[in-house]
Amino acid sequence: MPANIGLWTGADQGKSLAEDVKDLITNVDYQRTPFFSSLAESVATNQLHSWLTDTYEASEDNAQAEGYEVTHSDITPPSRVSNYTQIFGEEVKVTNTQRRQQHYGMGDPYAYQLKKKMIKLARDFEKAAIAGTKASGASGVASRMDGAIAQITTNKTARASGTSLTENEFNDIMQGIFDNGTDVSVDKVFVGGTLKRAISSFTAGSTKNVEASDGRLYNSVGIYESDFGVHMVHLCREVPTAANAKGILCVDSSKWRVAYLQGGELPGTPTHTPLAITGSSKKGMLEAEWTLEGLTEKSSAYRSGYV
Repeated sequence: MPANIGLWTGADQGKSLAEDVKDLITNVDYQRTPFFSSLAESVATNQLHSWLTDTYEASEDNAQAEGYEVTHSDITPPSRVSNYTQIFGEEVKVTNTQRRQQHYGMGDPYAYQLKKKMIKLARDFEKAAIAGTKASGASGVASRMDGAIAQITTNKTARASGTSLTENEFNDIMQGIFDNGTDVSVDKVFVGGTLKRAISSFTAGSTKNVEASDGRLYNSVGIYESDFGVHMVHLCREVPTAANAKGILCVDSSKWRVAYLQGGELPGTPTHTPLAITGSSKKGMLEAEWTLEGLTEKSSAYRSGYV
């Protein structure tokens, strides 16, 4: 269980107490979870959650002679894909002393800390959904899910170190998904800051017209339309951004779902549970258990190795 953040001790005592300061606390931090927030929900009824995927047969030259006899070929059954559920937990603890005092920017310090922990938990969801690696777990060892990057296998490429993400490279990714036999379209693209700037430099054969009197210069691409669909481009902190290993995650978001473990007494959806008072403090926990379904991994792509 992660360490609590609700105790103020030593030099930290009194930093948020009522003083002659503006009555506002601003957390300068990111809160967006663009990938996780785009996913629909599903249900898992077992810690090892499975689903089936299937594909259509490829087209072929099909011409039969008059009066031909029907021949039967073997039927290819659907494939079973599995992923483990992962437990996410955060503890909230605030001393009674802190609750008895007045604080600027927070009517209830416990509620304030709870809100911060909810944001932290959402970030953890995003990290696991994108970059998680599957593990079955054992006694005292957590099970873990495969994120989208681990589940994508068909359209997964590690480019040579030093490769730049050009407009042609971007379109090659989209064509690769089409060429590998899927008619679905990537609707969302997730990249870090450097590759987002690279995409914003794409011209797509167009000219940007700006009203001179407006006084603003636009250099951002949030929507890119290729021959293979319309793609929303999102800044995302959890897609790998290391030097010469930057990645681009391209997904059909309708093929990815969050499957919460439920069916028994407790739901796996994010839940706040107050804990018993065992001392001079108020305690509680946030918990969720779910896994990521990749219904058709070949409808998405991941490339890495960019500068």
